[in-house]
Amino acid sequence: MSTISLNSLQTFETAARHKSYSLAAQELNITHSAVSQQMRGLEQALGVALFERKSRQMQLTADGAQLLKQIQPALRQIARALGQIQTEKRSPGIKVATLQSFATFWLLPRLGKFQALHPDLPIHIQAAIGLVNLEKTKTDIAIRFGLGKWDGYDAEKLLDDQLYPVCSPNFNQGRFPRTPQQLLKHRILCVEHGREWQNWGHHAGIDIHQFKLESHLSDSNLMLTAAMAGQGIAVARHSLVAAEIAAGNLLRLFDIVAPSDYSYYLVTPIGLQKSDDLQAFADWLKKEAKAFVRSSKRVL
Repeated sequence: MSTISLNSLQTFETAARHKSYSLAAQELNITHSAVSQQMRGLEQALGVALFERKSRQMQLTADGAQLLKQIQPALRQIARALGQIQTEKRSPGIKVATLQSFATFWLLPRLGKFQALHPDLPIHIQAAIGLVNLEKTKTDIAIRFGLGKWDGYDAEKLLDDQLYPVCSPNFNQGRFPRTPQQLLKHRILCVEHGREWQNWGHHAGIDIHQFKLESHLSDSNLMLTAAMAGQGIAVARHSLVAAEIAAGNLLRLFDIVAPSDYSYYLVTPIGLQKSDDLQAFADWLKKEAKAFVRSSKRVL
């Protein structure tokens, strides 16, 4: 058998995970043709076909699926070993990836408490809308919003959330809708591809497809900024707006609260052995989340 490089196996794993040569090329920062060439070479070396095209998507053959099953644990173990060495050589500190909205409205206002306890431990916050590859970006931990299932990662629930409409106290010169049905007369602020209005509307018994005036923003950070500027009504997550309501920057409408079907999770690579500093940070986050839940019970 011809010599098979670790690089070609990594490329295969990435392409198999995405079921796409193009997406694999983006993650690996190489060209589509380079991925295709590596896969042809790997198939020739093994003497079997690993992919077959069905419709517009690449699907694994039976041999491809078997190979993926066998090499994924080994590749993860190699990534963990290399990551551990890199971590030990890094400058002190913890690199955290999370949504910009969660960083702005929940994490950063509390972070001073942790830094007072650990003044010599820098915390680096990386805010991004999309998911971050922790190994590739050398990120220690992520706070992700979803269902808690991400391939290659361990996820521990940090915080559930609740949804309700909010607006500026100055919205519409203080003339607010008194019932959910009256929302149809006002401008609605939405996050593109977001589920919050759909979830809350179903809970409140209104058809959100009847909204006539809508503004669409790319993320919750922009949506809440627009809401505080009096530009419309938003359905927001309690975790993001509790402090703004307490400060008088936002006003909660109605007593109807809907549970979010997504939650926040602490996410680390599978099997990662946390350093003492990282464990301290994770424990602090969980303590803060529990305190937030206790305080929320008094207002929800």
